[in-house]
Amino acid sequence: MQTEVRPRRLLMPEDLRRPFRYATRRNPELRTRGGKIAVLADAMGKPLKPHQQYIADVATELNPPGSRLVFRYQLVIVAEPRQVGKTTLIRPVAVERCLARPGTQTFMTAQLGKDASARWEDLVLDVQASPVLGSAATVRRGKGDQRCTFPTSSFIAPFPPEVTALHGYSPPLIFVDEAWAFSAEQGADLMRAIRPAQITKTDRQLWIVSAAGTAESEWWNELVELGRASVDDPNSTIAYFEHSADPDADPYDPKTWEFHPGLDGLITIDDLEAEAKANPHADFLRGFLNLATKVRDKTVVDLEAWDALHAKQQTPPAPHATAYGYDVAIDSTWASVWGAWLDDAGTLQLHVERSEEGTDWLVPHLRELHTTGATICADDGGPARAVTAALGREGVPVTTLNGTESSTAWAAFKEDVKHARLAHDGSALLRRALELAVEKHRGDALALSRRHSLAPIDPLVAALVAAEVAR
Repeated sequence: MQTEVRPRRLLMPEDLRRPFRYATRRNPELRTRGGKIAVLADAMGKPLKPHQQYIADVATELNPPGSRLVFRYQLVIVAEPRQVGKTTLIRPVAVERCLARPGTQTFMTAQLGKDASARWEDLVLDVQASPVLGSAATVRRGKGDQRCTFPTSSFIAPFPPEVTALHGYSPPLIFVDEAWAFSAEQGADLMRAIRPAQITKTDRQLWIVSAAGTAESEWWNELVELGRASVDDPNSTIAYFEHSADPDADPYDPKTWEFHPGLDGLITIDDLEAEAKANPHADFLRGFLNLATKVRDKTVVDLEAWDALHAKQQTPPAPHATAYGYDVAIDSTWASVWGAWLDDAGTLQLHVERSEEGTDWLVPHLRELHTTGATICADDGGPARAVTAALGREGVPVTTLNGTESSTAWAAFKEDVKHARLAHDGSALLRRALELAVEKHRGDALALSRRHSLAPIDPLVAALVAAEVAR
């Protein structure tokens, strides 16, 4: 199918009525497939909105002739709220690729196989409804044999998000929708399926699309961090696009909603007001303001069980019978020291010794604790390593836990909570850290992840280490 690219002026971020919060900037010196994608969007009855056109223009920029890879960007990350036409954009991108090069294999997936099939079916219906494209496509809807094939022998098909799903295929173009719903393990499995399948393709692209996630959306949250960082890197092969509300604004003030590109003809302020009333707070933030929520279906420990372990604070025993664990926030803005000991009944007692902003106070404070005969301890990871090294230079011994020991300590800590074998002083800082902490796999065991947690968890790491050494 031949398409004529209509003349149009170069679209830049400043031309948009509702600017992206983060966006890879258009390179005027590079050609793009964006014009052809716009023509096909018209043919499918869904003309591109300005923000969709900008994404199409930048994401399909072409490297100069003679380059090994066809496209400037091999990974395209689209982080947009609901009702902005994310999947509407994907459809003409997929069709354009199928028509541009014979034999192109294009695949799409979502959080479940049935979701992938639903996204594919929506695309097929748009193709079939088009007076231009409908007669050119052959559609098979058999179970396990869903395929929309064009006269170029190119096709678009759904696939389940499984490690073996793409065996035997070499698709240059793959779409992943609703990426927030994938766990870290599921995301890793998906990439293990995609990367080998695309490795030989010089025109490869992977598009990953989603609204904001929850605390459990570790894979997507990491992609968002990666994408935001790429915007300022001129050598990055990632194209990133994000509309989101001001995180410091009132989420229920209609002025806050003005960022939403769907307001340019897809939805209205009244629609958003209705959604604000109909949705739980976290769902509205995530879905319509595109703000990640710090909630999860399951915290690292049962917080009700934790709250039940709050006891009247005991007086710590003699210093030599107390272990003091310390840790530094991953961004070095805060530090914590926690004390732990076993009482006469064999119950592990935890109390906050000191937790405050900055780190300059930490070494002198730990040095003073050491002079009382207390045991000083730390996890041998993160920014606390520098403190441990400084104490060592001053002759202050520190008991440290390596990675394996930290995993073991964390497992024991959770068992102590589960079986009510510890008591704590009700510190809000420690409870908050438990609420926001995220685990990672270390071999076959689970450990705390400073990097993936939703905020610094130095109170929890300090308490964990103190508890392990005090046992």
